[in-house]
Amino acid sequence: MSSTLIHPTAIVDPNVELADDVSIGPFCVVRGPSRIGAGTVLMERVSIGPGVEMGEGNRVHMGAIIGHEPQDRAYGGHLTRTRIGNQNEIREYVTIHRATKEGTETVLGDKNLLMALSHVAHNCHIGNQVILANGALLAGHVHVDDQAFLSGAVLVHQFVRVGRLSLMRGGARTSRDVPPFCIIDGTHTVRTLNRVGLRRAGYTPDEIMNLKKTFREIFLSGSLKKPFIESISQRGDTLSRELAQFVLSSHRGVCHAGDFIDKTLSNEYD
Repeated sequence: MSSTLIHPTAIVDPNVELADDVSIGPFCVVRGPSRIGAGTVLMERVSIGPGVEMGEGNRVHMGAIIGHEPQDRAYGGHLTRTRIGNQNEIREYVTIHRATKEGTETVLGDKNLLMALSHVAHNCHIGNQVILANGALLAGHVHVDDQAFLSGAVLVHQFVRVGRLSLMRGGARTSRDVPPFCIIDGTHTVRTLNRVGLRRAGYTPDEIMNLKKTFREIFLSGSLKKPFIESISQRGDTLSRELAQFVLSSHRGVCHAGDFIDKTLSNEYD
């Protein structure tokens, strides 16, 4: 017997597939075809558009909108998709728009936290354990890799990639790719290494030490020439290789080092 709870004021289309233990609160609207996974909670006034596939254990707070039409003039009314993973926390008035072109999708992975009023535009792909703080805005086709942290009021230009375990400080903005493991400030400007994030992710002092050396070589030298980065990509430590390979694969160019870059990265584990 299903334990799904639907408030009498909610509107759920007949072609919506609901797993067991779903809770749909007052004044929610769930349009189909779509699917809501087990244990997911939609609090009051949540809007779910057609083409949404939502996994298990998600919590969607008041006023959030998932799978609505993209804010893109190229959109032709096709039934495109929004795919949401498991155990995401989607806070008040977050907007996640479905993809623009037929056969494409907007994707949110697992265990992400999207704080109030953040926006994920059409065709964005967000990995796992990502945090978007209040008012962070992602334009179309942005890719955010695992464990990235985008602080309040951050602005990310379309087609930008945000690297793994990077951190964008409050109010930062970028039209260039954000390298993994780096802290970004101002306008696509690298400030320092995300040492706290690396420690919390379980990397060892030796791993972080080697990455510090690579960080200094790339960003303090100001050399992003391909032969130099290719030589780093052949090194033994995996974090340095990942950073170098990210730079080599960038199509938009990566964030650069600013005048106030942290030049005090010591050889101590801090």
